Amino acid sequence: MKLRTLAIVCSLFVFTFQAKAQSPWQEHGKLEVSTNGHYIQHKDGNPFLWIGDTGWGLFQQLTREEVDQYLDNRQKLGFTVIQSVVYWYPHGGGIPSGPHNASNAYGHRPFEGEEDAPNTAKPLIVKGGSPDAPNDYWDHVDYIVAAIKKRNMYLALLPCWGRAYVTEQFNGSHQEFNEEEARTYGAFLGKRYKAEPHILWVIGGDAKAQVKAYDTHHVFQEFDKRSIFRAMAEGIANGVTGQKPAWNQAHPAWKEVFMTYHPDGDATFNSSNWFHKDEWLTANGVEVWRVVDQVYPIMITDYQLDSPKPSLFLEGSYEFGSYNHECGWVTPVKVRRQIYHTFFGGGTGHTYGAGPIWSMRGTEGDYNCGYTWQQALDFPGGANFAGVTKAFLLEHEWFNWVPEGRVLVGSVGEGESLKPSVVHSAGNKVLVYFSNNSGAHIKNTMNGSANAQWFYPRDGKKEDAGSFDKSEIRDMIPPNGWEDAILVLRMRE
Repeated sequence: MKLRTLAIVCSLFVFTFQAKAQSPWQEHGKLEVSTNGHYIQHKDGNPFLWIGDTGWGLFQQLTREEVDQYLDNRQKLGFTVIQSVVYWYPHGGGIPSGPHNASNAYGHRPFEGEEDAPNTAKPLIVKGGSPDAPNDYWDHVDYIVAAIKKRNMYLALLPCWGRAYVTEQFNGSHQEFNEEEARTYGAFLGKRYKAEPHILWVIGGDAKAQVKAYDTHHVFQEFDKRSIFRAMAEGIANGVTGQKPAWNQAHPAWKEVFMTYHPDGDATFNSSNWFHKDEWLTANGVEVWRVVDQVYPIMITDYQLDSPKPSLFLEGSYEFGSYNHECGWVTPVKVRRQIYHTFFGGGTGHTYGAGPIWSMRGTEGDYNCGYTWQQALDFPGGANFAGVTKAFLLEHEWFNWVPEGRVLVGSVGEGESLKPSVVHSAGNKVLVYFSNNSGAHIKNTMNGSANAQWFYPRDGKKEDAGSFDKSEIRDMIPPNGWEDAILVLRMRE
């Protein structure tokens, strides 16, 4: 009886603790831009660390039970953001792409119209359903929005897959939105979810907004769809606030909605190319897809812009993706390089992705390599990012990092041998990320002697690395067998 009573008491304690656990938006307030423009913080000044996971097919592919399985795993690992598309163009997994008005797991279409001919200004609403017993597409959307909220995570929500429905960059796709339809649809979403404090709006969807150039396949492209994406942003703000701010108008309504933009995988284009000075854009968004050696250059370019805005890495190369190489070509260390190049380049957040998870459909194709999305939940890169990496970033106050090249004497390397460095804004710490096991000449640029320590991003192991006198230069190479490393120099008091 005593053991049973103790077990009951312990269970009640855990339940009570969980019930009292506040969400970050309750505890610290809504999100906003820091005074220096480089990171995201809560209303009370507490910095917000974007640790994102990519689940593009979440709304369209999964049942409620599968949604809970996915979200429970991501919450347990430590992710803070789930990134998905409410109106997705189904693709990936070795299954044919489309259609344009694809049904979800319960057979419900998002819009009125035919299977491949939606009326995007008229969401298909059927009375009588609920999130737990859906009879239309939007009941199930409500379930997922609430499921993410109750796990105290943010939802980075793309209204649509712009690559298919606005810019027609996707093979077999056709434009579904004009300005009026985009504004109407945005207003519908904004009004429906205006009371949800955990939604972060992501305009775009793997899409160039404007282009006049040859693409990677040497096909000339010329279009300008900026007005459509701006109209969608205006519609969302109208739905959330009841006001009608213009995209280029400073207006209090824009402070009520957090918005970024998800571009396509050509690393020469990101949101700052088209929208950096727009009033609706809270933070810039970056995608490099398979051009992973461009993560640091593109992040540092955003960091150095006039009138800076926080910059978010929203998509890169997926763990276990092949990208025309062998299955598993994107290894955990290649995942880590993308992550650390983001933050050492001045980024304020990173969205990770696993090849079999993002589409949540099928096991074939360039990314899935025979794995189901459920099996991919255990991939090491995701657990490392939301665990070891997250803890390191918090411990060393990533929001106070200032990219600094003077720490490296001579070449900083490039690609897999790149060694980006940062200094703490207080001037008492220097960090250098060694992307592989090659060495470098490191200079103590702080105003005093320092102790040095190696940190292994793979598992969190630490090793003493001696000391540096003021202005001393030392040849440093990571410990034997390490795939990558971070050198941490702390100034002595």
